[in-house]
Amino acid sequence: MKKEKLNLKGLSLEELEEFVLETNEKKYKAKQLFIWVYKKGETDFLKMTDLSKEFRKRLKENFWISQIKKVKTEKSKDGSIEKFLFELEDKEKIESVLIREGKRVTVCLSTQVGCALNCSFCATGKMGFKRNLSTGEIVDQIIQIKKYLSDRQDVVKSEGFFETLRASHKEKITHIVIMGMGEPLLNYKNTLKAIKVIHSKLGLGFSVKKITLSTSGIVPEIYKLAEEGLKIKLSLSLNSPFDHKRELLMPINKKYPIKEILKAVKHYAKKTDQRITIEYVLIKDINDSKEDALKLSEIGRGIPCKINLIAYNEVEGLGFEKPDEKKVTDFKDILYPRCPAVTVRKSKGEDIKAACGQLKVESK
Repeated sequence: MKKEKLNLKGLSLEELEEFVLETNEKKYKAKQLFIWVYKKGETDFLKMTDLSKEFRKRLKENFWISQIKKVKTEKSKDGSIEKFLFELEDKEKIESVLIREGKRVTVCLSTQVGCALNCSFCATGKMGFKRNLSTGEIVDQIIQIKKYLSDRQDVVKSEGFFETLRASHKEKITHIVIMGMGEPLLNYKNTLKAIKVIHSKLGLGFSVKKITLSTSGIVPEIYKLAEEGLKIKLSLSLNSPFDHKRELLMPINKKYPIKEILKAVKHYAKKTDQRITIEYVLIKDINDSKEDALKLSEIGRGIPCKINLIAYNEVEGLGFEKPDEKKVTDFKDILYPRCPAVTVRKSKGEDIKAACGQLKVESK
């Protein structure tokens, strides 16, 4: 039966090398397999034509390569955002998002089915936690979206956005953000392995400069990540500069208060020589006051960072509201020039519930 076979998707190059040697094959064949599984996204061993027929036959008999199933895609009205619903082998479901901004094409990855952190303003948190994604399931989101883009040959015109896709000119993914469903640092092992596959030249080949991981502030794992030598970009979802407010929005703050989190991200910035991004979701009458802005500016001056302000994307039933544009502008004007880098990130994809904090799927 298929489930009794070893799944090769999710194995690192080192693990594939061990496996190949155990099957009395030459070590270099692991690199060939790695390229087929990740770079080419192949799941049929018989099509791996640079491997011997005998080896391919043995692979087919004893191993398999998993593949998440694309169930549905939705596109925003302006055409810049596409949301993907994927079904996993156990029938659980996750969502991933494709974001177009000029020449930049970003895939937002999920790392868990649901989330255990129960942030009060986030749709994913209301799903509860189902399970961690495997390394293969994390990486496969990119592989399947790459295939989707490669297969498209249509020409799309939509209000506010123009996009031309032809057989001779395909869209290419340029950036990866690990900030979809789940807290990636609570799935540390599988997420780290996935990042290494995504970065590997034999795998998906993304520069670490093009990979960003977002965390709610899991302190021990931030220190751990700093020692990995990967130097990926780190984004901190802060959302309040005050512990008492942040605990109401993000219960994880009770375990890891702001002071500890800031110490950890400051260490990460120093160790990796990377500027931290502080993500701050502005919620009407909750964290958008002058007092909030002034306290946030103190934090911004103490850490090499840029601050991204995001007006809250409303989620039905949670009771939080988006502040008006003037409130967002006033908040930004207090921060800058007190902080060296402040931007207001315009959310896209709200019409298909693909914006920050809106990802959610029904249980199987």
